[in-house]
This record gives sequence, structure tokens and C-alpha cells, in this order.
Amino acid sequence: MLRFYIQRLIYKVLCWFIPKKAWRIRLGDKFGFGDRLVSYKEVDIYVPKAVLDFMYTHAPTDINPFKHSYKTQLQPTPLQEILANKTSFASPPPNSLEDLQAKAKLAHTKVRHKGYFELDPDSSNPKSPRNPWAYIRVKNEAHTLRASLYSILPAIQRGVIGYNDCDDGSEEIILEFCTAFPSFIPVKYPYSVDIYEPQKEENKLYAYYNYVLSVIPENEWFTKIDIDHIYHSQKLYKSLYLLRKPWEVLIWNVLDFDISDNKVYVRDMKCRREYDHWVCFRSRIHFREAIAAWNGVDSRKGSFEVCLLPTIKRCILPELTNWHFPFIKDSRKIAVKNHKWLLPKEWHSPEIGTMIDPIMLDSTLIEELCKDFE
Repeated sequence: MLRFYIQRLIYKVLCWFIPKKAWRIRLGDKFGFGDRLVSYKEVDIYVPKAVLDFMYTHAPTDINPFKHSYKTQLQPTPLQEILANKTSFASPPPNSLEDLQAKAKLAHTKVRHKGYFELDPDSSNPKSPRNPWAYIRVKNEAHTLRASLYSILPAIQRGVIGYNDCDDGSEEIILEFCTAFPSFIPVKYPYSVDIYEPQKEENKLYAYYNYVLSVIPENEWFTKIDIDHIYHSQKLYKSLYLLRKPWEVLIWNVLDFDISDNKVYVRDMKCRREYDHWVCFRSRIHFREAIAAWNGVDSRKGSFEVCLLPTIKRCILPELTNWHFPFIKDSRKIAVKNHKWLLPKEWHSPEIGTMIDPIMLDSTLIEELCKDFE
């Protein structure tokens, strides 16, 4: 990091003598500052040939070629059976934060599943950006939970899955998953979380987020995985090669989808950069409280969270790597009516063919993915 501070100081001094903003931006790019867009056609040049060769033995629509081996490791219990027999799923003994952190230090030695990461020796290094932690938080996400977790496995080796106040079978699915894949650590938050009337600090969303984040070791890479997304594992793993320096942050694109009457729809809006959906280096990062209203569901102001990423960062903006299903969750279903939806073939964007691979709008592929929803 010292090198970065020195480079930034030199860059700022030079900018004093450069009158045109365009020239300053160009100089910043040379130094490694400023946003950088990388289209889906460009990313391959950063990826080792062995990884690409293996990926291209499979069709682009095969987002998880390892799925059969995962099913061998874990025969998922149907959600209906989980809900009918909740008492048969024993909760893990309570863990102290120190115990969870000790487990996290050894998580990279407990990888039991297959993935693209096996093809690159650098990915076995726990300090490598090709080996980030999955940072996951769950509250009643049973509809998409298992499908989302399976989708990241070819690209992600380890993670923490924090959860709170779950009564829809999500906790049982998490415990089932973490038993089969022990490099993922379940973290049950010991307090209730209330968005609108929190009684104490520990009942606020940001406190819950920081608790789960504290399990991940400092000075290692991590990615914020939202469980209402299904990830294209090839694109997810390839994008990790864009990260080189600890001051770089990978910012995911997001495009909203919904499924109704067995048809897939895309939200009629631009593909957007989600600055709370990223991969970054864990160094002095934490969440703070943000009082806001989420107009997509509720106009009331509540206690939400915002992540304090380092101000010294370079944002890398890769291609669309995921499908976002924000209104599948029961608590949000009503909000789907507040937006305009189109069939994927009717949705147009200048980013299709550059930042959006057309395969990401393949209705047949998306409908197949949705079959895994609970």
C-alpha cells in the first residue's frame, strides 16, 4: 500500500501543472487511478490459457459444469420437507466470534468441491484475488438461496454465510450446505435485526453486517455476494483476473429479472453499477448506519447500512456476470408491480455486445436457471 500512497502523491503534484481535465484523467489511467471498463470480449486476455481451454470445452449456457459432482456431495432436501420437519435439523452449537474467526483461518484448507480455481495454482493462495471470500448475508431467502450458492461454487472456494431471524427454511439450507462444503462457515447473528424500530445498536442492520464481516481475516480479498443473484460462474471467475493491486475494487453490473407465468422478464431500465456489490481487499473496511427509505418496497425511513470502502481505490467495471431477481423474496413481491417489465428480446441497450454478453439475455437459459428456485 505504501507504493500506492507514493504514486498518488506524485500524481496529485503533477495534476497541479496540468490545466485540462481530460489530460489529468489520461494521466490517472496511466498511474492506475480512475474507473476502467472491461468488456466481455476483452477479459479473456487476462485469463490463463488452461482456464480458458477448459471453459471453452463447455457451452456458454453451461454456467455450472461441476453441478453433477456437487449433487453427489449434497442431495438437497426439498424446502417443503425442511419446513415440515424443522426440528429434525439440529442447529449448530453456539459459536463465539473468536471461534468463528479461528475456523476462518483454516477455511482454505477445507475446500472439498471442484471449480475453475483448480486450473490455476495461484488460486490456492489465500492472499490471491483469485481466491476471495464470499461475504453472504441471509434473511428468509429460501426461494433463491440454494440456486445462488450453487452458482458461485465453480468460482468461489470459501465464504461466510451470515443469517438472522430466518423462519422460512433458510437456516436449514445454510447448515445443510455448509456441512457438505466445510470451507463455507455459517454465522448465526446472536441478535434480532429490526430495520424500522431497532431498540439497541446490536439490533441495527449495520451491526449485523459488521459482525459477519469480522469473521473474514484482514488483508485478504472478499466479494459481497447477494443471494438473490444467480451468477454465471465462468464470467464470475474470469473477472477476478482483472484485480492486481490491493487498492483496486471490482464493481459488479446489475440487471433486474423476474419470472411470472413461467416467462422471464427484464426490468425496463439501464444496466447499473452496484457500488454495494463488489470484490475488494479487506483492509480497514466496515459498515456504518445509513438512515434511508427504500422506495422499491417501503417509503418509511429505516436503519440501513453503507459500506465504507477505502477512498483510495480504482474501480474496475467488468461485464455483466449475474442475473438479479430482487422481487422473488416474499417480503418484496408486492413491489414488482411498481416497475415496467419486458421480455428479454424486447429489451435494448447499447451495452449489449460490449458490457453485456447476449447470452445473458437468453430466455431459455434463464428459464432453466429458475427451475432451481424453491
